[in-house]
Amino acid sequence: MESQCDVANPHADTGAYFGYSEAFGNYPGGQAEYLRVPYADFTSFVVPEESELEDESLLFLSDVMLTAYWSVENSGVKKGDTVVILGSGPIGLITQKFAWMKGASRVIAVDHDKVRLNHAKHTNNVETFNYTEYDDIGKHLHEKTKGGAEVVIDCVGMDGDITVKDRIKTLAGQVGTIDPIITAADAVKKFGTIQLTGVYGAPAAGYPLPQIFSRNVTVKSGQAPVIHYMPELYQMVENKKIDPTDIITHNVPLKKAEKMYKTFDSHDDGCIKVVMKPLKTASGKFGGCFNVFTAMFLCQYIQGSALLRQPCMSHDLHMC
Repeated sequence: MESQCDVANPHADTGAYFGYSEAFGNYPGGQAEYLRVPYADFTSFVVPEESELEDESLLFLSDVMLTAYWSVENSGVKKGDTVVILGSGPIGLITQKFAWMKGASRVIAVDHDKVRLNHAKHTNNVETFNYTEYDDIGKHLHEKTKGGAEVVIDCVGMDGDITVKDRIKTLAGQVGTIDPIITAADAVKKFGTIQLTGVYGAPAAGYPLPQIFSRNVTVKSGQAPVIHYMPELYQMVENKKIDPTDIITHNVPLKKAEKMYKTFDSHDDGCIKVVMKPLKTASGKFGGCFNVFTAMFLCQYIQGSALLRQPCMSHDLHMC
C-alpha cells in the first residue's frame, strides 16, 4: 500500500513523486548529489555492513528490480505461462528475468531498438520481435502464441513512439501514445491479464475497451509498492540468484550527465542503462552511484535515496 501513501501528497488523492507538479506532492526533483529524504525512518533500507556487493549490484534495489518484480508478481505469472513483455529498456529486461524465475514457459520481448532486442535475446534467452517489421504486432503475436499470451506486461507507457494517429488524437486531449495498450489487448488471450507498468499520466483516446471487455481480460496498473520487496530482492542479489548489472552499458562521473541524458534519449552508443558516480571519498574513489533515467517516488521509490551502506549511499534517480 505504500505506493499510495495517504500523507505524502497533501494536494491530491494519489501518491507523491519527485520532480512532478503540485498534483503529485510538489517535491523537487532528485537529480542532485544530495537529496532530502522525506519519511526516511520508514523508507530506508540498510544494506548489511558485512555485504561485499559492489554498489552497482545494489543500486537497482531502489527502483528497477523492484518495479520489474512487482510487475511479474502483480500480473500473476505462473508456471507454464506465455508472457509477452512490451519494451526492452532496463525495467523490461529485468522483468524478462523474473518472468523466467516465476516459471514462464515462454517469454517474448517486443521493442524496436536492435541493441536492446539483441541484449534481451542473448542475455535473457527470450524470443524477440521488432514491432516495426510488422503491420500489426499485436495480431501477429496473437497468431504466434496460438490464441494469445496469458500475460502481457507493458513496460513502455505513454512515452513510446508517437505516430500520426497519436498526433490526431491530441485533438481529443490525448498526450503521448496508448499503442502499447492496444498491442497488449490484441496479444493477450481470453481471460488473460494485461499489466500496465509503463507510466500513463495523461488523458487518452481510443482505449481498447471492446477487446478487453468482450474477452474477459483483466487489466492491472499503478505504482509498484516496492519498499517491502527490498529485503527479499536484496537476498536474491546477495545469494546470486539474479544479477541486475548486465543492463549497465555506461558507467560515468556525474559531470557527464548532460551528455548521457542525450545519449540515453537518442539510444546512441548502444545505451541501455547509465550509472553516474557523483561523489568522491577521502581516498579519491567514487563513493556512491546514481542510477540515472527513471523516476523516484515518495513512499514508494523514495527508498532509492535511502539505500544505505557504510560509508556511502546509493541513489536510484531515473526517469522512466
